[in-house]
Amino acid sequence: MTHPVLSFFSDIRILSAILIAMLGMTFLAHASARSWPYVKWLAGSALVFGVTQGLLVSADALGWISGEVAGPVGSAMGLGALAALLAGLQACFTPGGTPPSRVFAAVLVGAPVLVVAMSGLMDGWAFAGPAAIALIFTAAACWLAWLWTRDGWGGQLVLAVLCLGYPVLFVVAMLSDMSLLQFRQVTPLPVSIAYVFVMTLILQRDSLILARELRERVRAEQALQQLTDSLEEIVRSRTRQLEEIIQGLRSFAGMVSHDLRGPLRNTAGLADLALEDYRAGNTAGAERSLELIRREAQRATDMVNDLLTLAKVDQGPPSPEAVDMQALLRECLQSLAVQFPQAPEAVQAAPLPVVQADAGLMRHVLMNLLGNALKFGAERRDLHIALDAREEGGFWRFSVADNGPGFDPDKSSELFKPFSRLDERQAGGTGLGLTVVKRAVERHGGTVGAWSSPGEGAAFWWTLPVTAAPQG
Repeated sequence: MTHPVLSFFSDIRILSAILIAMLGMTFLAHASARSWPYVKWLAGSALVFGVTQGLLVSADALGWISGEVAGPVGSAMGLGALAALLAGLQACFTPGGTPPSRVFAAVLVGAPVLVVAMSGLMDGWAFAGPAAIALIFTAAACWLAWLWTRDGWGGQLVLAVLCLGYPVLFVVAMLSDMSLLQFRQVTPLPVSIAYVFVMTLILQRDSLILARELRERVRAEQALQQLTDSLEEIVRSRTRQLEEIIQGLRSFAGMVSHDLRGPLRNTAGLADLALEDYRAGNTAGAERSLELIRREAQRATDMVNDLLTLAKVDQGPPSPEAVDMQALLRECLQSLAVQFPQAPEAVQAAPLPVVQADAGLMRHVLMNLLGNALKFGAERRDLHIALDAREEGGFWRFSVADNGPGFDPDKSSELFKPFSRLDERQAGGTGLGLTVVKRAVERHGGTVGAWSSPGEGAAFWWTLPVTAAPQG
């Protein structure tokens, strides 16, 4: 008993049938949802081929059927396996093309028609069936070679060569006068090899696709993380800006409640004094009270004007145009001379360039910086204010330096805060001027800064891009 069993399992046809059937079952059991549309055809084809060949060889070995009967039955079942194989390749390589079920039906119907036609033309030729299968394999090889030229995947070219194995074996059989039974006995081997290569190459192709998708997913996750980080930074930046605005509003509310209430309270008190002097016939006293009322009203007006100026600076992007800073300086000095007659003599300017900027905002910058220098240095008879500009690394760097009283450099960080004033400033004002300067310069893409030493003057500087890039 042992020898016949060993002889049976040593038959290459049995071993290949078991291998192909197990391969098909494995693919069916572990197919993913994405690969199922073509794996069900390919693995099903392998399973049908392996089981059919195993059963037929076993039945032949046990003497249940003869080789003459097993041959046609095996050919018929092999045709079904071939049709399923081609349908699976169609679904794998051209998923949007002809439906695989249509390819399967076309092979099942077309192959018998081709066999009948060839048999009729060649007077009942025994090899009409194998010849039809050889033609189908040849057509499949040409199709796979064309896919290779289109897609560039080498696995398609390998499959095309494997498909030519059956036609080559058919040609050898014709040249060597091999019988039909002998031919049918040797054909399972090259077909089994082809199935192994098909499954292996499809698995390798799927692994490449999965690897590419994994890389793309990793890149997408990295891009998403970078976007998340940038959004978080934007949120933090906006939060800081909102906190600064809220803090500024709180400071402004305190300033308004203190400073604006003062002029209003003083105005009311002075109005009472003016009324009493008027009733008493003291016109000089009434006139003096009215003058003080006018000053208090001017203080309140200055506060409102500064607030409106700041709101204008923050409203909308700048409108850059060619601005002649030399001509703009002359206009500013004419306006400042009304309040500070010494302005034309005190301010000395080097040649200034033409810049791309918002003319209105640049006027605010010059008026505030020059006005501060004139206001705080008004007590000095030898007040000197120098304005110059030079180009540095794609930016114009402007500076306003004076020999006035200066300020404590330890408190310079408070200079440009919204709605705040240094303790040293005893010359009045709302504390909004330098805030206007900072916002106007930053909205042009520049920066501002200041330097000072008490008793030795102060210097304020700001930069503008040579080609201005307005900031939102």
